[in-house]
Amino acid sequence: MAKSLQAQGQTVYNLASGEPDMEPVAAIREAAAQAAMAGHSKYTQVSGTLALRQAVTRALLRDQGLAYQPDQIVISSGAKHALFNAFQCLLNPGDEAILPAPYWVSYPEQIKLAGGRAVIVPAAVEQAYKLTPRSLQQALSPHSRLLVLNSPNNPTGAVYSEEELRALVGLALEHKLTIISDEVYQQVLYPPARHVSPASLSAAAFQSTVVISGVSKSYAMTGWRIGYLASPDRALIQAATALQSQTSGNPTAVAQRAAEVAWDLPAEATRHQLAAFTSRRQRVLAAFDGVAGVAMVPPAGAFYGFLSISGCLRRWHEQSADAFCERLLTEQGVAVVPGSAFGAPDAIRFSFAVADEVLTAALTRLVEALGR
Repeated sequence: MAKSLQAQGQTVYNLASGEPDMEPVAAIREAAAQAAMAGHSKYTQVSGTLALRQAVTRALLRDQGLAYQPDQIVISSGAKHALFNAFQCLLNPGDEAILPAPYWVSYPEQIKLAGGRAVIVPAAVEQAYKLTPRSLQQALSPHSRLLVLNSPNNPTGAVYSEEELRALVGLALEHKLTIISDEVYQQVLYPPARHVSPASLSAAAFQSTVVISGVSKSYAMTGWRIGYLASPDRALIQAATALQSQTSGNPTAVAQRAAEVAWDLPAEATRHQLAAFTSRRQRVLAAFDGVAGVAMVPPAGAFYGFLSISGCLRRWHEQSADAFCERLLTEQGVAVVPGSAFGAPDAIRFSFAVADEVLTAALTRLVEALGR
C-alpha cells in the first residue's frame, strides 16, 4: 500500500509501491457491484467477454486512432499477464529481446522464462533515459527478435516523442523486429508530453507492434487485474489465447464488467487523479532543486521520480544505491526502490502517487539523508 506503515515501532513512509493512493471512480465500483448482484460470476470466454474486447477497441480508436477488431484483443489478468503471454508466444530459446535500461523489473525475468535472452541497452540520465537509434543499431544481432518499448516509462517517467519513435520503429522494421509496446501509463501524462503508440506510425508498424495496456494505472484499478494484448497477428492471438486457456483461464468476470465501464469513461472522469499527480510532481521537482550530487529528468508521464544519486555515491565512496536505500529505511523510515532493480544501480525510484502528508514527510527525510 502506498501510504505510511507502522514497522518496528516507527512510521515508515512507503514510496516504493506502484499503486496509486486512490479508488476507482464511482461508476466503476457501481458496475462491479451490479455485475456481482446480477450473477456475473461464471466463466467467460478465455480471451475476455466480447463486450469488454469491444470496449478496448473503442478506447484504442478514440485515444490513438488504432483500428482493431475484437478478435485481435486478448484480455488477461493484468498487463503483466498480457506481457508474459506475449513473450512466451513470440520467443524461442536463444532469441534476443532488446531491452532499454532503466526497465521495469519484470521484463528481463519474463524474457528468461520464455527461454529468450534480454539484451540490455543502458540509457543514461544524459540521454533522458531514452534509447537512441545508434544504441539500438549496436545491440542488433542475427538473433534479435523483439524490441521492448515502455512509454510512458516505469521507472523513469520518460515519454518518447513521435520523432524519436519513428527513428526507432523504422530501424526495428528494417530488421524485422516485433515491437512490444507497454502503454499501461498512457493516460498519465504531463503537458506538453503526449502519448504516441508505435502502432500508429504506419501500416507496417501496426502489423509489427503488440500493444499492451490495462486499467491499473489510469483508472486506479491495480487489484482488479485486467489488462490486454492487442495485435493484428492472428497466430499470436490464437497462441496467447491457447496459452491462457491452460494457465489462468479467463480473467475475473466481475472485474471485466467494471473494466468495460472504465474504458468507456470520458477523460473528465479521471481528471482529478491527474491533477493530484501533477501537483505532487511539482513538489518533487522543487524538493530536489539545488540538492548536491543528484540529477533528475522531470518525469513526462507516470507517477515516479527516478533520481540519479551518482554524485552522492562518489562522496560516500559507494558503488550503488542499495546501501543508501537500506539506511534510508532503517534510519529515516522511508521506503524507496534501489535503481539496481531497474538496471540503473546509481539511482533510486520513488512514487509520488501517495497521500500529500506522506509525500511531504518522506521528501523532507529523503533530502536530509542525501545531504549527509
